[in-house]
Amino acid sequence: MRACLVLFFLFLSLSLGASADERLIRTSLEILDGESIELAEIDGKNIQIDGRLNETVWKELPFYDEFVVIEPDSLKKPIHSTRVKIFYDKSGIYFGIDMDQPEKNLVRRLSGRDAGLVNRDSINITLDTSGTGRYGYWFGLNLGDSLSDGTLLPEKRFSSEWDGVWHGSTQRTANGWSGEFFIPWSTVSMPDQDGRRRLGLFMSRKVAYLDERWGWPSLPFTMPKFISSLKSLWVNGINPTQQYSVSPFASLDYDKNVSENSFQAGIDFNWRPSTDFQMTGTVNPDFGSVESDDVVINLSATETFFPEKRPFFLEGQDVFVATPRASIRSYGGFANEGAPTTLVNTRRIGGKPNPPITRPGVSVPDSELQNPVDLSGALKVTGQSGKVRYGLLSAFEDDFFLSAISDEKKLELSGTPSDYGIIRLLYEDNDLGSYRSFGLMSTAVLNDEADAFTHGLDGHYLSEGGKLRVDGQFFTSKTGHSGIGYGGFVDLEYTLRQGIKQRIGIEYQDENVDLNDLGFLERNDNFRLRTAHTRFNPNPSWARNNYFDVRGYIQRNRDGFLTGAGLFLVNRMTFDNLSKFTFRAGFSPSRYDDLNSFGNGTYSIEQDYFSGVLWETNSSKPISFKMGAGYSREDLGGDSKILRLEMNWQPEDQFFFSAGLRYMNRSGWLLHQNGNIFATFDAEQWQPKISADYFVTARQHIRASFQWVGIKALKDENFSLPPSSYRLIRMQRDASDDRGFSVSQMSLQLRYRWEIAPLSDLFLVYTRLVDSTGPIKSFDNIFTDGYQKPFQDLFVVKLRYRFGS
Repeated sequence: MRACLVLFFLFLSLSLGASADERLIRTSLEILDGESIELAEIDGKNIQIDGRLNETVWKELPFYDEFVVIEPDSLKKPIHSTRVKIFYDKSGIYFGIDMDQPEKNLVRRLSGRDAGLVNRDSINITLDTSGTGRYGYWFGLNLGDSLSDGTLLPEKRFSSEWDGVWHGSTQRTANGWSGEFFIPWSTVSMPDQDGRRRLGLFMSRKVAYLDERWGWPSLPFTMPKFISSLKSLWVNGINPTQQYSVSPFASLDYDKNVSENSFQAGIDFNWRPSTDFQMTGTVNPDFGSVESDDVVINLSATETFFPEKRPFFLEGQDVFVATPRASIRSYGGFANEGAPTTLVNTRRIGGKPNPPITRPGVSVPDSELQNPVDLSGALKVTGQSGKVRYGLLSAFEDDFFLSAISDEKKLELSGTPSDYGIIRLLYEDNDLGSYRSFGLMSTAVLNDEADAFTHGLDGHYLSEGGKLRVDGQFFTSKTGHSGIGYGGFVDLEYTLRQGIKQRIGIEYQDENVDLNDLGFLERNDNFRLRTAHTRFNPNPSWARNNYFDVRGYIQRNRDGFLTGAGLFLVNRMTFDNLSKFTFRAGFSPSRYDDLNSFGNGTYSIEQDYFSGVLWETNSSKPISFKMGAGYSREDLGGDSKILRLEMNWQPEDQFFFSAGLRYMNRSGWLLHQNGNIFATFDAEQWQPKISADYFVTARQHIRASFQWVGIKALKDENFSLPPSSYRLIRMQRDASDDRGFSVSQMSLQLRYRWEIAPLSDLFLVYTRLVDSTGPIKSFDNIFTDGYQKPFQDLFVVKLRYRFGS
């Protein structure tokens, strides 16, 4: 019936003889909730993806205008129309969107790919290509042609860690702006299926000057269900031919530290013989840094997590995301949810080398242990068979050497490269309305010094109405340095009503479990209970909307010591002028620290608390500000004061400038020194951050970024931890005792990127990285001395071009 109606309107539009210069036809189809759409199959070979909806097919197709306001989730009819037209052919699916909006209120801001925090006008498409709510993809097109894309897992676990080959473009129109998409079938995974095929559809439109998001169908993110409730699209006879691509690349590096040039060439390949199988590989890859990490100074015993940025490991990674705790990027959250727990952290592959075992008198400079290890090759296979999805990944580090010093003489030490392997199986079923899945994950790291293996079982459940969600994982590890260990966790989330959620989690890790050869685990020897309660009010009397989050946790180690506990509150109000005010507060009772003595005992620390405020002005304006302040207590008394300022300036669409400054003043900062000796410091920390972006076009990007963290710490008191005590004892300072220390970490990067074609790029990159420590000195000298002694001072030219179907 729906197909007949579509054909009727097509016939009617042709009979009217509308000219190509007329406005898009005003024939609208109303779609009821739960009603599906039979898409028309039309040959799109004459469609030019330029954002202009001037081809005949766009004038003849009826449109859908069913958007409602979902952020805030008032579900009201928007004040501007959004007309959507869709068709498909054997090669892919096409979208044409005509959007009304006053020209003076259009917000066009260019950015690099996947820059998700920019407040601008955009139109976004989410497709459930599994057809059954098991996985999908999202595609974003921003006014000005900047692209965003990523993957989706149940129920609304969005990730931007995937870049696909698709086309999109925008144009300003007399009544607002328009967008045009072409998404090839070959760029997405789909189950093998003949005949009719279901796709799930969700579309959203961001209107920056209103700070609103409109969606179709009506699925605000405060509702528990998402991917399983998308609008049904029906297509017929989609069996794409096999896809292949070959991407040779070459890079030329100049390392100024050693005054050496190096040339590297390699090749990436991709083969997708069907929609449910894909193989990707790389030979002699160059994973040199074209995008630097944030500067973070961490003097604690726990590791800082850095997300993956290398395209090879990002593509098709969703099958290796075993639980929500493994997800490393989320949207819309602002409360601290903690570090991830995952068996797979691909930043370990080709990461920093293991420190070599050396004879007395031989030392390896720290700079040698900070540069990544090259890979000789990697291979990844992902696919689906019925209700089972699978993934395999293997990678091999190349032989490498480390410069060392012995009796003031330089020598080379042979490093120990590692081989990596990952296997993943996932069974999913939602035939009875609820979603259930069970997964298996195994990893292996093979190294001449010590091998490491992990195995994990994970399970997931989502009730039919979406109110109850359960995720859990049990894992075990076997390493050469820790033996066999066990751990796991279970998380429950219950939606009381729209906008109100309660979460409870329980986790346990014994003292031997270790995932950090290939995964990430913040600590072991831990039993923890945690809970969180969130409330979103879309229309309070005092503000435009309000988000409230209160959470807490308690944890003990195997010896029964309370090693962590706290209660934390965050409240963010958005006002009618689109400014935001955020308040944070927290309290932790007296407890014990069993990590930051670095294996030299457990000691007690005092109760502490913190509070902070942040004011943000309307980010859709050409200039916006953030201003914040905070206060917290230190472990043995003393306090910390924090000030934060940030300015963002965009005088025109193609240029963006950001400058920020964070200042911290600490008294009583407790740090481990050596053995059982500790010290407190009075410290100052300055952290400027500056970036400038200029876009020649949406595909050519020039960026300059600078981050620096400088610390000047003056020693105050010394403490010792007696073997039979859990209390730090104050010591008398020796006259020869050092006065303190300084730290300088810096990242300076100048980068030009030209996206010649989809997944084809030319990079020109200069990177200067500093990580130095020394005696206490002035901030001028801290900065200057560090800048003059970088551990990486590198200029890179890299060209990559994709050939294929």
